[in-house]
Amino acid sequence: MFRFTDLLRRRRAPVPGPVGTRLGTDDGFRAVVDARASIHPSGTSHRVEWWIGGEDRWYAPAVEAAVRQDRPGPAPVLVTRMRVAGGDVVATTWATLASGSSGAAVVVELLNETPVPVAVAVTVQAAPGGAIRRISVDGRRLLVDGGTALVVDREPGRYAIVDAAADLWETVTGGRAVIAAPEPVRCRIGAAAGALVVPLPHRSALRFAVPAGDLVDNPSAVFPSAERVTAGWVGHLADAATVDLPDQSLAATTHRNLVDLMLADPTPAGAVELCRWGLPQRAVECLLHSDGPPGDRLVAAAWLWMLGREPGWFTGTDGIQLEDLARSAGDAPTARWALARMSDLFAALGDARAAVDAGRLVEVGGPPELVATDPAATSLGHLADRLARTSVDGLDLLVDVPDSWLGGGIELHGLATPHGRLGFAIRWHGERPALLWELERHDDGPVVLRVPGLDTAFSTVEATGEVLLAAPAGRVPPPRPSSGPVPGSPPGASSGPPIAPPPEGGSFS
Repeated sequence: MFRFTDLLRRRRAPVPGPVGTRLGTDDGFRAVVDARASIHPSGTSHRVEWWIGGEDRWYAPAVEAAVRQDRPGPAPVLVTRMRVAGGDVVATTWATLASGSSGAAVVVELLNETPVPVAVAVTVQAAPGGAIRRISVDGRRLLVDGGTALVVDREPGRYAIVDAAADLWETVTGGRAVIAAPEPVRCRIGAAAGALVVPLPHRSALRFAVPAGDLVDNPSAVFPSAERVTAGWVGHLADAATVDLPDQSLAATTHRNLVDLMLADPTPAGAVELCRWGLPQRAVECLLHSDGPPGDRLVAAAWLWMLGREPGWFTGTDGIQLEDLARSAGDAPTARWALARMSDLFAALGDARAAVDAGRLVEVGGPPELVATDPAATSLGHLADRLARTSVDGLDLLVDVPDSWLGGGIELHGLATPHGRLGFAIRWHGERPALLWELERHDDGPVVLRVPGLDTAFSTVEATGEVLLAAPAGRVPPPRPSSGPVPGSPPGASSGPPIAPPPEGGSFS
């Protein structure tokens, strides 16, 4: 009896979701592609893989050692290479919307870079914890439990569908795939699987799609290319904050994390980071669709107001409904902190009574911590705090400067802070760093800027300027080529590289 009970308990245990890169589209379609190129569409019970039949044997990314995956840029476009005898088969994977009414899909383009033809088996199998009880072939499509799971861009050469009595890998690799489309297969225990086998000549490409809906069109005809999708994501990031660091790998992850955050499940903490990194409209949408405690959502709304100072985000049927949030949050300390910070928002919205009531809460402590559950939000939050942290009377820039950053250029543009949009740059002149900064302040009140990680004696209330800081105490940057004038030095002096001019338009924000 104990064994039987334990077995039931194990069966009820939740199955962890797939780990990998999120792909998705603006209409809400999501999928995860793991490091071995398996595709896991969200909300389904199946996964899609591809296998390669070479001259010597069959190859599967899930088990081969020579599989390399790269994400060339911020866009969620993956390039997976698998070594096959004589060369690579390259899979480029992205998510996109089709033209017309065909909907969204994950699209995979397989390129045969080997010197010989190969066979491609595109497979559908049950995901961990999932089940496929009925599978059938419809021309270029595999149907799972009545829905379209897979569409290839040409007529398959062979087909294989099995139930629990047979193994799909052995059926395909053992040469038992059939030429004529087989009859549907049913499996009570949910272990049905299938494959479409397509020949792929040398130096040619094949596309297949894993659709969100009932796709009947040719994937090569209705879906845009990976290059167009990449360009679209670059457009999404056009207004995002940018950062350049001596740690190039850390700097390169910023926009990648922003893309991942846009594709993540919406959370209050994620909304705050989207706003902080220059994507306020995305932040508002994220907060509107987020779940979680009402107090957390009210705190996030306060942060969006402090970072952006845009009353329009809180008006109309599509805006953040403050009254509902405040009522749901009750009189918790987090709610009191949030309302106190939105006193001037209520005034801007014409609610004088709410403004006065909120203004009486200014002594409430805070800020409450919003716990980020997504790695992208956590990473963005940590980096933003290293670059500019709110102090009692202003902003502390570069609180934490590791030794590896000394002597290297640092540049930030467009980071939203409670005091306004911030941009600054660090250039080195021998052992001394030069700071250029610009703060587009929300109001005319003084904001004290400090740089405690480089020069603890420096502070200023100027909104823009440049200064040569003292050499970091006890820390010597590595030697670098030096030429050019130092700020404040006499004409003709040369002791460091020239400070870079501000970006086009004269703004560092």
